[in-house]
Amino acid sequence: MNIFKRAFLYVTRKRGKTILLFAILLIMATFVLTGLSIWKASEAAQLDLRQSLGGTFDIFVDWSNSPYVVKEPVKDEVNEETGKTSSSFLMYSTVQFTPENIAAIKGVSGVKYCGARQDNLLPFDGLSLFPGTISTDAKYQGYTKVLGVCSTEEDELFTTGTLTLEEGQHISNDDTHVAIISQSLAERNELEIGDYLTAHSYSVKDQGFTGQEIKVRIIGLFTPNAVEQFGETVTAYDKIQNRVFVDLQSSKEFDGGKINYGFSALHITITDPQDMAQVVADVKALPEIDWKAFTVEADNETYENAAAPLSALNELVVTLLVVMSIVSAIILALILTLWTKTRIHEIGVLLSVGIRKSAIIGQYLIEVLLIAALAFGLSYFTSNAIAGQIGNHLLEQSMQTEPEDKNDVVAAAAAVDAGADNLIQKPLPTENGIHVSVGPDNLAQLYLIGLAIVIVAVSTSSITVMRLNPREILSKMC
Repeated sequence: MNIFKRAFLYVTRKRGKTILLFAILLIMATFVLTGLSIWKASEAAQLDLRQSLGGTFDIFVDWSNSPYVVKEPVKDEVNEETGKTSSSFLMYSTVQFTPENIAAIKGVSGVKYCGARQDNLLPFDGLSLFPGTISTDAKYQGYTKVLGVCSTEEDELFTTGTLTLEEGQHISNDDTHVAIISQSLAERNELEIGDYLTAHSYSVKDQGFTGQEIKVRIIGLFTPNAVEQFGETVTAYDKIQNRVFVDLQSSKEFDGGKINYGFSALHITITDPQDMAQVVADVKALPEIDWKAFTVEADNETYENAAAPLSALNELVVTLLVVMSIVSAIILALILTLWTKTRIHEIGVLLSVGIRKSAIIGQYLIEVLLIAALAFGLSYFTSNAIAGQIGNHLLEQSMQTEPEDKNDVVAAAAAVDAGADNLIQKPLPTENGIHVSVGPDNLAQLYLIGLAIVIVAVSTSSITVMRLNPREILSKMC
């Protein structure tokens, strides 16, 4: 009779032991499988959190320490009321980011987007703007914010979904004298794709946009997915509907073409905020950029605060899994050891007919595995019933042990500034708990862990008897 048949007959004959061992293995498997499913849900929630938040850092001209910063006096003005003279200065950097620098940064592993803009306030001839909720200085009436970009398709406002291109095409690196405006602004001014906007370059002498006439052709229309809410304060030039995107060449010409020939600041988005330190280090290692002119500001605190409860839950679940596996192996080994000692007569008979000890241990292993296979399969249903409740309870405990800053949670849920201090809210995975479900992969992991536990337990429980020789076994039988 082979060991498989002997194992099956023993399991079916000893029903009391079989049921008890089945119950023990089912309880152990339920807790281990629950831990595995919570661990998987925690990992998925952390990944979702990282993908929803992303990670950002800024690189900008070091206005305080850069040796390339120039400060030029422009004009002395006398206050008519006080008689005091005030001097105004023009400050700029002779080293700025070029499109080639941006391309190099985009090539760094982990960088998702690299946004760069030149911000200007300037008036377009005859362009009727949407009024703001607060009045502006008379000097800036009719002015709007003009953003000079290399590519609108890679600009943060478009990549985050704050703005959507409805008609036409994006501004690309090779475009010159083109613009993208809001669809509502175009309708207000009866403009279409192909029409032109006219403005003038900045004159340092006249302190205003009174220089050369510059025309830009409208090639696209965008719509904002969020505008300022009722009661929020916003100037006309800050309204998202009044924004105008132009190519870099046009932006330089609006500025007079002497001061801003590149970008003084970059906003970089990375794929995974966990890699922030490495990505920043790789960017700083780029030889194409003169780092004496720039400084880096990275703030990953928002992600770290938002991810802290999930990280704590992950560590807790891993610890519980290790403890449960060890305790399960010990309990199972003790029970099997007691049962093995009651089978000394059977062991003596098997040895006397020439069956090797290894075959006897193999029979015991098969007996336990037959029961375990059924218990592990049934634990799929018991774990599904309790995993969600236990997972969210553990998450609540983790959140209570982690200090939480409400401002950080709000900031973590925000996608991007929509132009009027308006934030697009995104729910975090921790706000409504985590979704725990037992999957086939968790069940496969349980079978592997369970197999290891059973092998260790059976091997340990068999040592005390299997190290005896047949004469010692016969003496114990007497």
